[in-house]
Parts: sequence; structure tokens; C-alpha cells
Amino acid sequence: MAEVVVVGAGLAGLTAAICCARAEHEVLVLERYGRVGGDPEHRPSADSTPMDIAAMGTYLGLKMGPPQVQATSRLIFHVYGKRYEVEGARQFTQTVERGPRETSIESFLYRVALEEGVRFQFGWTLRSQRDAAQLPPGSIIATGLHPHPYLALGVPFQLVFGYAAGGRHEGPPVTAAWFDDFAGDYCYYAATNGIGFALAFDRVPLGREVPGRFAERLESDLGVRLSGWHGFEGAVGARRLDNPRLFAAGKILAGSLAGMQDPFFFFGVHAALVSGKIAALAVDDRAGAWELFRKISSTYKYSFAARRLFSPLPHAVRRPLLRSFFSAMVGWPDRFGGLTLRNVPGFAEVRRG
Repeated sequence: MAEVVVVGAGLAGLTAAICCARAEHEVLVLERYGRVGGDPEHRPSADSTPMDIAAMGTYLGLKMGPPQVQATSRLIFHVYGKRYEVEGARQFTQTVERGPRETSIESFLYRVALEEGVRFQFGWTLRSQRDAAQLPPGSIIATGLHPHPYLALGVPFQLVFGYAAGGRHEGPPVTAAWFDDFAGDYCYYAATNGIGFALAFDRVPLGREVPGRFAERLESDLGVRLSGWHGFEGAVGARRLDNPRLFAAGKILAGSLAGMQDPFFFFGVHAALVSGKIAALAVDDRAGAWELFRKISSTYKYSFAARRLFSPLPHAVRRPLLRSFFSAMVGWPDRFGGLTLRNVPGFAEVRRG
């Protein structure tokens, strides 16, 4: 069968490459960095996502689990100085190692891809329309948070800004988030396999005081000390109501570029894995892939509208709203936690098989 070119060796790209290889295609993956695992400035790191590990493993035909993906027992929210804790298992919360280490999810998928015969070329970057035009029609583009591919393919995008830091963390996986007046979106901390990673982000540039304020909260609330804070900037496919798209400029899109994330909280790990499989399906069955993509991205418009209504609210209004929501989640985790799970692209479909 014809060779399929996949641009990007992140979660969506690696999943797409594996699925294409299993469909008996020759597969070449083009990756901008010198190895898999993402931007060396921010990796290794830890991420958090809602995911039913067993269902996702069945859906992808992969044996998902530790150490790459581990159940998170403690899910902690700090909302304007008030702490809420939810049982992680009730929300299907998993902590995921990201980056180049052997215990990361990217390294796991890379090993599977090599076993399936996928070839890799490192050091190739998609930066312009000319680069995109050189790729064969039907190539899969899964380039993550880099803005240049959006511009090259004419896909709208939302810039996000922030500060990140990493360090050692001993103990079981943990996930915590802060909703407060020093960031318009939120800040989070995730730890697994001895790695701790913190990120404060917003849809507008954050002030220089944010790392210091967040570092103080990390130490006072969790006893975590991190250093080496550095700036973060990325692009996500969540600028417009019609952002989710499977095809653009004769190419197949996957991951964030396809708008496969929840535009309210930007959950992306689960959606990236699902999106990679859909992109691979589109190589041989465009209509079937589009129908599946349309179904899985159907909640995007509701989450997008909710974010547009929420973003202009001052913190004086956000505080009681968010405290009421998290109080309800603690009291009725299945009912109110389910609202979040329904906004994770593909979560319900993967659980249904």
C-alpha cells in the first residue's frame, strides 16, 4: 500500500503512525526534534488526564498502564484559598509521564511504532506553506502546540502563555490545580515516576510576578519546592466555534491542530490518542473518519460557548461560582464530575468501545 507521511512524533502522531502501520501502510514519521518526547525545554514532565485505561487500551489495541500511565489517588483543587479533594478514581484521573525517558508515554508509543515497522526522520520542521506543499496529499499533520503549522495550513489558533518549572517528587502520583486571581485560566501541578511539573497559564501573557506567587502556593499548599521557572508559549486549535476540523489544505489533521481538546480546560492527552486513531482511519475511509470525528468533537461547541461566557467574569464573580461547583463535585462526584468527563473528547465513545 502507499506510504503515509506523519508529521509530528507526539501522542497523536505516534498513535496515527501505529494505526496506519497496522493497516499495512508503509509509514514515515517526520519529527522536528532529535528524538521523541517533545520540547526539551519542558520535558521530561508530568501531565494529568481523565482516562479509562482499560477502555483506551482496548480502543487502541495497546497495553496501557504503569509506568507510563498511572492512576491518581489524590485530586486536589485550591479555589481562591479554599481546598477541595476528590477521589481520583471516581474521576478516572490518570497521571502521565511525558518526554524522552523510557518510562514516558511517548517512549512507549515509539517502541510500539518501531515494532510495527514505522520509520522515523528527525530534524524536519513544518514552518511554511511551501513545506506543507512538499508533503504528499493525505499526509497526517500532528504538530502539537507549535503555531507555524496552523499558519501554513490556514487553521485558526488560540495562543496560550505561561510559566513552567520541574523537579523531583517522591511518592505516588498526585494532581493539583489552583484557580485564583494570579492566572485567568488556572495553574496545575502533576507528579509521577519521581518527576514533578508545574504550569501556570492563561490566554493572555502573564505578569512576571506569577511564578513567584505560584511557587509560594506550591510550597504552602503541597510542600513542593521548584526552581528554574521559564516562559511558555503555545498554540491550540480553540480560537473559533468551527475550529475542530479533520482536513485542511489536502492534509489530515490530528491532535490540537484538529481542535481535539476541551476548549474550557484544555484537556488534551485523551483527545490526542483518540485523534491519532481517527486520522489513521481517514487515510483509507475519509467519510467514516469524518463521521467519527464529528461525533467525538460534538461537545466542543458547548465547552467553547461556556468558556466565552466565563472568561470576562471578574474574580469576585468567579470565586463563588467555582467554589459552588467544586463543593458540589465533592458532595456528588459522579453527577458533577461527570460534567467534566463529558467534555473530554472521545471519553464516552472510548468507554462504549
